[in-house]
Amino acid sequence: MLKRKKGAIGLLAIAFIIAGLVSGCQDFLNNPEVQNDPNRATDVQADQLFQGIQVGQFFMQEGGLARLFSVWTQQMAGTDRQLVAYAKYDITESDHDDEFNNIYTGGGLIDIRNLIKVTSENSWIAYRGIAKVHEALLMGTSASVWGDIPYSEAVNDDIATPKLDSQKSIYDALQILLDNAITDLQSGEGYLPPNDHIFGADLSKWIAAAHSLKARLYLHWAEVDPGNYALALAQAQQGISFVEGSMKTRHSTVESESSVWYQFYRERDSYMRAGKFLVDLLVSRNDPRLQIYFAPDDNGGYSGAEPGEGNALVSSLSSIFLAKDHSFDILTYEENLFMVAEAAFKTGDESTARTALNNAMSAIETRWSLDVNSLPRYDNIFTGQALLEKICEEKYIGLFLNIEAYNDWKRTKMPILVPFGGGDPETSIPHRIPYSDDERQTNPNVPPPSQQPLRNTNDPS
Repeated sequence: MLKRKKGAIGLLAIAFIIAGLVSGCQDFLNNPEVQNDPNRATDVQADQLFQGIQVGQFFMQEGGLARLFSVWTQQMAGTDRQLVAYAKYDITESDHDDEFNNIYTGGGLIDIRNLIKVTSENSWIAYRGIAKVHEALLMGTSASVWGDIPYSEAVNDDIATPKLDSQKSIYDALQILLDNAITDLQSGEGYLPPNDHIFGADLSKWIAAAHSLKARLYLHWAEVDPGNYALALAQAQQGISFVEGSMKTRHSTVESESSVWYQFYRERDSYMRAGKFLVDLLVSRNDPRLQIYFAPDDNGGYSGAEPGEGNALVSSLSSIFLAKDHSFDILTYEENLFMVAEAAFKTGDESTARTALNNAMSAIETRWSLDVNSLPRYDNIFTGQALLEKICEEKYIGLFLNIEAYNDWKRTKMPILVPFGGGDPETSIPHRIPYSDDERQTNPNVPPPSQQPLRNTNDPS
């Protein structure tokens, strides 16, 4: 189960980020004051665990999965070597060993559970709540990608080959975990981490993010159970309520603390370029985010590559997104508003849906320092299916390079993409990826690829 085999990019990203973030804690451990004070030593033990957890979370959210799904949703294009294969939906068991292994090791579930244990033993209740939100984010992301995965038996020294929990049971458990996390956070009790790189131990932001995460996880099951729209709406209305409350990764201009996307492009610049679908969509709208997301091509204009085309002469990512210190979205205010909009629409409240959609457009203008009304607003002319399509289109553009754009596409079937080779996008574009071959070789509960489902339970059609 816990055997690890890291690829070059995975090793590079993890090693560099850990080197930067953990070095301060390692120096702190050598402080005589810490060595002679068991309480301070416990603080450091917890904070070092938390450093690794954040590194693992950042790698999961902006690493290989984000790259793959940005290609499949045609925000980006694979233009060289392995990424061209991905663009043609050619993917193997070993392609995402790193990401699957990091669910559990390298700052994954094992370290999160150890942090929960330490914080519980010391009555650091609010700190424990932060750890629980990280667990829910990590496991929710993972279950959305692979479906049934080890969870209830995954962190148990007595069980070498944990069972695969059903995707539904994992989501149900995560909703309970987030409820408990919110209770812990609301207590405000105990020591708080000085190295919280997301919210600086601002508990009100963590509480809001937990509600937004609950909404996201409810939406993941709305295709199966439409009653989840009302549940998602109730949570999103308590969720992230301002731009600065967004959950993002954190990096700096120091090479060892740079973003995973920067590190990938530094080593493999030709592998990815802009996706033609998104570029053309932004051009057709005269959308100012075109220049924010992408750099000019060799002709001074903006262009993208078709799926599988392998054309590296088109636009690349912009200097904004390739900056060493760019913070990538995990769960944002804009996404929360889009969730309110979709859930309100699906529960019959188009007025609330339009208001939330327009508020999302204003939030995006604020975030990127755009002129007011440089992005569209939607009035009462937009109703019914036309309104839903605009909600989905705006969310697709707004969730640039975010794994959640893929989850949304699977659920809503929007935007309508033309896959590599033509045909029906519902049957051509993959709806899940294979389990790691590392996991299959060490855990007999993992079926061979030929017996794995093409879709997860929450994505039946």
